[in-house]
Amino acid sequence: MQWIARQQVASDPDAAPLRRVGLRLAALTVGLLFVLLLTSSVVVYITTRNALLQSLEATLQSHAKHPPHTVSLLVQGLAPPPGNGTNPDSEGVFYTVFATNPNLTLLGSTSGFTPPIADLTSAQAVVASNGAPSWGQATQNGQDYLTYSEALPLVGGGYIVLQAGISEQQYAASLNSLLKVLLTVNGFGILASAGISVVLARRALQPIQLAMRRQRDFVADAAHELRTPLAIMRTAAELGLADDSQGEQQRALEQTLAQNNHLTRLVESLSLLARADSGAITLDRAVVDLSGLAEESVEAVEMLAEDRGIRLSTQSQPGIRAFGDIGRLRQLLFILLDNALKYTPEGGSVLLSVVAQSGMARLEIRDTGPGIDPQDLPRLFDRFYRADRARTGEGTGLGLAIGRWIAEAHGGRIVATNAPDGGALFTVTLPLAK
Repeated sequence: MQWIARQQVASDPDAAPLRRVGLRLAALTVGLLFVLLLTSSVVVYITTRNALLQSLEATLQSHAKHPPHTVSLLVQGLAPPPGNGTNPDSEGVFYTVFATNPNLTLLGSTSGFTPPIADLTSAQAVVASNGAPSWGQATQNGQDYLTYSEALPLVGGGYIVLQAGISEQQYAASLNSLLKVLLTVNGFGILASAGISVVLARRALQPIQLAMRRQRDFVADAAHELRTPLAIMRTAAELGLADDSQGEQQRALEQTLAQNNHLTRLVESLSLLARADSGAITLDRAVVDLSGLAEESVEAVEMLAEDRGIRLSTQSQPGIRAFGDIGRLRQLLFILLDNALKYTPEGGSVLLSVVAQSGMARLEIRDTGPGIDPQDLPRLFDRFYRADRARTGEGTGLGLAIGRWIAEAHGGRIVATNAPDGGALFTVTLPLAK
């Protein structure tokens, strides 16, 4: 079965172009999604980075304004400088104190490093700006620290510089974790969207591929149907011209006229279906008495049934009405009655019944013919499809397709089955008029 499916795809000239269109649509969808994900990820990353940086800065500013007691004593000159082995406070903030008179001199640090962390540039900026706070950065053992330097006044006059610092490792680790999460989520999102987009694009293009295949088949079938009568007309004309006898010329003209009539019916049917497909046909809707319409239709074809030796009858409930186009509904009944008469042998019967059932009008055309081959049932209403494989008869193969369009245009449906007691059964259901 897979080999057959591959063969059908390979033989379909529309498959490759539509596949390329599907891939382009999928690529466009993935590209747009990638741009959206990238934009949102950049916004999330920048927003988070700024929030973390603001949190670090707020922590440093708060600790610089409220240093530990030992640092306060150091600032006031009431205690000796902390030793180099003193650890930072519980939040990882360390403190460095600088004297400003007469020169910028390191008094002590709680960083716990030897030598201690000291951002001289930030401290010098405080001195140069006469006490304005300054932000900076220091590096120790390959690790970056954010620093905040502030001038604190002394009791006897002048001021010293208190510098608070904190490691950026946690800040950088949080950003790296966020970046990994964003890349992972975006990667899986792009891969998933690519797969889903390809599947959805293929499914979306399947109706188009089916429509193009049907159009191609329709054109091929139409060409086949036109070729036969045109060949007969050409042959008849050639024979008529080759034979001087009046009788032969008369027969050639009769054949030509018959085939011309067949072509006329075929072209009219093709035109009707083409206009129906494009929605160019407007139904003249009104309340239609289906019971009376069934009686009229049977009477119209009764003479044809008698010529073929077929008993034609109707059985309907009175007063069954539908809202629709009486001309198209009459055409639908003519199509089904003609089809039933065509396949009913001499001595058989055709019955048209009309009943109301579950809020729907139900029209049934039952014949006593040979019935319908089960393998023909799925395609019976396809255009140009005929149950007789040899394509014999004078029909165009479009009647049932037109009948299905009429039923569906009225909000109903048409179904073909085999009657339990033999023969074919066509059922049309239409909404009852309210």
